[in-house]
Amino acid sequence: MTNRSIIISSENYENKTDFTTQFSPGIHLDPYKRYGVSLIKADMYYSWTNISALQGTNIFEYSDNNGTTWKQIVFTDGLYTINEINNVLPDQIDVSGINSTQRIVISLATGYQVRFTNTEIYNLFGFNKTDLLTGKTTSPRKADLTNGITSVLVHCSLVDTSASIRNGTFSNVLYSVSPPILPPGSLYNVVDSNGSYFLPMNTTDIDTVRMWITDQRGRIINNQ
Repeated sequence: MTNRSIIISSENYENKTDFTTQFSPGIHLDPYKRYGVSLIKADMYYSWTNISALQGTNIFEYSDNNGTTWKQIVFTDGLYTINEINNVLPDQIDVSGINSTQRIVISLATGYQVRFTNTEIYNLFGFNKTDLLTGKTTSPRKADLTNGITSVLVHCSLVDTSASIRNGTFSNVLYSVSPPILPPGSLYNVVDSNGSYFLPMNTTDIDTVRMWITDQRGRIINNQ
């Protein structure tokens, strides 16, 4: 079996997690043979956002006069820890975590309220969209500061969709990996632990290749 390595980089693309590379000249293989494609190695930064305008998680809404009027804090897109979220909020609002239960506690000074009806940030904290907070409140659910990202899926336009099935749906998924627990901005390596498992290709004429990265829900992962 003859292998050919193709190195594709997102370095020159504005969108680092969904880009198309054009080959000039193209790669034209024998149409009477069958070919497969495999991910050998990928390097990516642990820098996707948990707070962003695209996801609707960038707005924190509060009142400092018992709900008479409401103010909004608009976060810059980024990957935030609890401490970093706290640094943006007024001193009268404190967000903290309970390690043993993985719940979030939001403590409010007298006269302060927090509501989540106009934002999706409640999901990160483990609250409900209908919750109106006063005083000190513990989230009813576990915090989800990864914004639901439990798997990182590498897609490739060369993959024959009949050979890659994800949750009962045909897909172009080339490789799937659980994201590691790393400090934000860390570089981590994705290495094929299956020993270069090849998936059938859908073409023998390679003029362009699209690569894109999603989570397990199919959402494009937005690397900064």
